[in-house]
Amino acid sequence: MAQGNKTTVGYAALAAALASTAPAYAQVVETSKPIEMAAGNLDPFAGNIDPFAGNIDPFGGNLDPFGGNLDPFGGNLDPFGGNIDPFGGNIDPFAGRTDFTSAGLGAHWKSFGTEWQEVKKRWDAVDSAPTDAAAATALVTQLQLVANKSEEFWGAAVKKKSGKTAKSAVIDPLLAKYGVSLSDPSSFKKLTKSQRSKLVFEWYDTLQANAGIDQVDRWMGLVNWNPNLTKVQGGGSDSVIGMLDSKIGADVDLRDNIVRSTGYKSSGNQHGAGVLSLMISEHDNQGLQGIAPKAKVYVHNPFDSTGTASWADVTKGINKLLDSRASIVNLSLGVKGSTLHQDWKTVFSNAYIAPRSNKAIYVLSAGNDGITQTTNVDWLATNAPSLILVGSVDARGTISSFSNRPGSACMTVAGVCGTGNLLADRFMVAPGELNLVSDGNNGSHRVTGTSFAAPLVSGAIALLHDRWPWLVNHPDVSANIILSTARDLGEKGTDAVYGRGLLDVEASQSPLDFKNLRYYEYTGTSAVPVERTISYVTAQVAAKNWSADGVFYSAYETLGAMQRDFLIPMSTRLIGQKTSVNGSSEYFQAYVTDRLDDMVNEGLGFSDARQLTVPTRSGLKIGFNILPAKVNGLERSAISRLPTPNLRLSTENGRFGFSMGQGNGLRILGEAKGFGVSSDYDASNGGVNPVLGFASGGSFVNTDVALDEKTSLAIGFTENRVATKNNVALSETQRTQLRDLDDYRANAFNVRVAHKLGAGATLNVDYARVREGNGLLGVQSTEKSDLRSGTASQTATVGASFKMPAGLMLAASATGAVTKSASRDQALTTTGKGVLSSAFAVAMTKQGLFSSKDGLRLSVSQPLNVESGKLAFSSVEVTDRTTGERGRTTQTFDISNKSRRLTGELMYATPLLKSGELSLFGRADYRLNVSDGKKVDGLVIGGRVSLPF
Repeated sequence: MAQGNKTTVGYAALAAALASTAPAYAQVVETSKPIEMAAGNLDPFAGNIDPFAGNIDPFGGNLDPFGGNLDPFGGNLDPFGGNIDPFGGNIDPFAGRTDFTSAGLGAHWKSFGTEWQEVKKRWDAVDSAPTDAAAATALVTQLQLVANKSEEFWGAAVKKKSGKTAKSAVIDPLLAKYGVSLSDPSSFKKLTKSQRSKLVFEWYDTLQANAGIDQVDRWMGLVNWNPNLTKVQGGGSDSVIGMLDSKIGADVDLRDNIVRSTGYKSSGNQHGAGVLSLMISEHDNQGLQGIAPKAKVYVHNPFDSTGTASWADVTKGINKLLDSRASIVNLSLGVKGSTLHQDWKTVFSNAYIAPRSNKAIYVLSAGNDGITQTTNVDWLATNAPSLILVGSVDARGTISSFSNRPGSACMTVAGVCGTGNLLADRFMVAPGELNLVSDGNNGSHRVTGTSFAAPLVSGAIALLHDRWPWLVNHPDVSANIILSTARDLGEKGTDAVYGRGLLDVEASQSPLDFKNLRYYEYTGTSAVPVERTISYVTAQVAAKNWSADGVFYSAYETLGAMQRDFLIPMSTRLIGQKTSVNGSSEYFQAYVTDRLDDMVNEGLGFSDARQLTVPTRSGLKIGFNILPAKVNGLERSAISRLPTPNLRLSTENGRFGFSMGQGNGLRILGEAKGFGVSSDYDASNGGVNPVLGFASGGSFVNTDVALDEKTSLAIGFTENRVATKNNVALSETQRTQLRDLDDYRANAFNVRVAHKLGAGATLNVDYARVREGNGLLGVQSTEKSDLRSGTASQTATVGASFKMPAGLMLAASATGAVTKSASRDQALTTTGKGVLSSAFAVAMTKQGLFSSKDGLRLSVSQPLNVESGKLAFSSVEVTDRTTGERGRTTQTFDISNKSRRLTGELMYATPLLKSGELSLFGRADYRLNVSDGKKVDGLVIGGRVSLPF
């Protein structure tokens, strides 16, 4: 029978034959109009749908597959923004496999695009002057330049895979295919503009295919898909796709996923292989990449040797695919002249199909006639299938000229167009021009048609069903997710051209509305979980004293009668101190630019504090300690950056003293001799009792009394309260994260015993109890319930200073702390012996280095480091990923810091003239035991010269 000319008699005979084996098929109402593959006889390089016709430049403007937002490896494809990946870190698809990186590959092809523009100009010159030999020679010279650069970039990779140079393996055979030679400039004159564009694409495709990497194609960035996303979601390993299409052929990669293949034995084209490759091509450095490479596939071929199928063929095929329990049925076929043909109702009304027609999602290509449907379709009143119609857009996201459109047609029930029943409500678009697909013979080629837009949608659904397997039983919900997350194109909202919009794979795997996310946690010994609202979901933006990487909590999105869960890293809701680099920069700006005091502490040591003492007739001294701006990671407000005077009363003999005030109380309660610079006490970067520093910043009092000539006792109290949303030490993003939290609160009680060991030597021992009202070592959570009862820390500090000859002073301080949850009535609690942390600092000061009045200070410190400790977090998680059943889980995670940080500082100052000064400063941060071998974390150097006027 000739294609498109099947007779009614033929249908009757076929129906009778089917009736003898499968009675249900006899009920199919036959039509004289055959159903054809939507690509039909479309040739992407010929005919009236030639994507290379006109002024299309494959590497120019928005058609640059590596330019701007079209870079599929741009690293910004994360449902929660930033580095929120349940499988750890950013996954570079090229890492560890080849010598390429996504950045290097993109830069190469951008350069290639620029160079090809020059080729195009010279080719245009040949067109303008076909008899000009010089113009042809200039063209070949430019082509030779492109070939040389291609050899330079790709040569090693091609050699490794094929044993040949890029020139002999790729470039020379490609030029020969087009009948041109770099040794014969005149041979290039015969190529049409269409052939030239094809040459560009083949140059790109064959180099990548022969270099041992998976290819980056233009559709990837357009639909917001990245192979990283597939790795995170699982690759479709638990998904079953049914495909009604032609046989696959000899493609080994595709055949590995096929569970069963039924239907006609031959179809004589590459259509099915091309469609399937977009869904399941393995990420294996063999060329192509599919959205769901691990999905299982059932194929039924309804097309006979003429390349057409009857409705009976289609009905039989869908029935077979439903028997295989496919949750997705890809239908890259259609009837010419319609976006959705009326006879589809007959298929879904079949007695075998109707009871289960709503058990799968049907993804149907819209067709390639360039028409807008104007007629309504009478549709099913019950068991209506979840149907998605897919049209095509070009690389700019504009509707393809050949793509059919939904128009204002409706799927009516009893003549009534119900809400959501417009074809446009079920219609979306995906890239369908020049998609790189399998040729069915272990190679690849580029194709065009809505047939090749539909499988991109099917692949996205397969990812959904792999991550949330219970969605298989809710095809209507799955379809709604895909449609409602489409990126709006054309007129705002659903329209007659683009329907719901452009497929957005990332968005479909993300919450529909972050504001509607809920999570459930247990506090204390409660047996009933408490529902919480997600207050803020964002990437981790602050360094912390400890990390919760690798620990996740589940947030749930309600979709009708079911929910889907999203794993969100615990670290995204924990806010801590500034990074060491920022800390050192701020330190330099705030303190080195201040005037150096004249060697306090008996002429030894540096200090950025001032002290003014006034004797009185009563025998008391009234003093004022002028403390510099805080560099603590938890600041009260902008005013805390200003020096703050504090009152001190003391006896003439110094045996009793009393201090009180507001500001950096740590400098009074916990000051160690030899450490006079504020960075020594910074809670995030200093090594002198940083745990006590968390309670420093508000009001403080301190009393000291001499017990004898050598020993003294001091008792003090300090508190800190930070209006977090106004905290100038945090970024705007961090303040936004914490906008709904209560103020950070901490207070501390400190006891110190100091003893003079001898001439110039002192020893001090401190004990402090630090109470954080809603934090843990300065870390807060954006969720109030996590640390609402806070923690208590017991700290011990030992310090000593030694005055030595030649103007030298050596000072040392070491702190150890144990931190435990203050109550079990919170979601995040310490376990066992609590969290053990440490800090230390050593400083040496030399006065009189080059002159009697200059000074040099060298110091090394270890800021607060968590040595050991675990936290427990109890919440509701999905315990059975097949059914979605949930239950209580407790995650216990180690927060010890394996990457210890050391900070080294150098300060030098010398007077200039009468009141001028030269100051030099340097600071370096080092991290030890870093797995990637990186040691230097930050370096700051600088100097200042001040001269009197």
